[in-house]
Amino acid sequence: MNTYRTNAIIVGVLFLIALILNLIASGISDPILSAPDYLDKAYSNKTPIIIGCLLNFICAVAMIFIPIVLFPVAKKFSVNLALGYVVFRFLEGVFFIYLAIKTLTFVSLSKAYISAEGQSAFYLQALGQSIQSEFHWAMLVYITIFTLGALTFYSLLFKSKLVPRFLSIWGILAAGVMVVAVMMGMFSMGIFNNMPLMQAMVYFAPPIALNELTLSIWLIAKGFNASAISVMAAK
Repeated sequence: MNTYRTNAIIVGVLFLIALILNLIASGISDPILSAPDYLDKAYSNKTPIIIGCLLNFICAVAMIFIPIVLFPVAKKFSVNLALGYVVFRFLEGVFFIYLAIKTLTFVSLSKAYISAEGQSAFYLQALGQSIQSEFHWAMLVYITIFTLGALTFYSLLFKSKLVPRFLSIWGILAAGVMVVAVMMGMFSMGIFNNMPLMQAMVYFAPPIALNELTLSIWLIAKGFNASAISVMAAK
């Protein structure tokens, strides 16, 4: 029982680390990189961009370790869901690291653009647009993987009753909102037709973010439901 309590606390802490560091990183770097004049601003603001990148590296490590710490408990209820969650979180972490590294490209591009003139400046603008387009689609893939992982995770919580049902149902519904966001972003529908992906996600991400915050606090304070652990131990 004590071991499982420790697992719950670690999972809760890892969720908090991933959530808080991602919010901080996005808050300091996204306004620069999503601005229309990002080529003028990125190099002069390279410090917050690099800090955001480093925070996202830590965030990615936390993401990958969440299902690893949860696995000894989760496998008792569904090996397939537990393994699926490990796979999705690993892929999510890898994509997150790739996206973090990709943001550093804008710093180098901005440095070249500031000193460029004439045709070279136009070329760098076109290159920047190409990288932004690649970043957009890579981010959509990342959000898709995140959403599939979330659906797997909350389905596991719902089945196991490790936490109160309202948390798992809330998570499933919030993941459904992310599915809508992915579809709209893929076909440039609605607000995704008028603003960058990360700005538009502000309207879709809060339900899942608030759920993860509530879940992490619950796991740290309460741990897994004792009745679910008792059922698991009796198997």
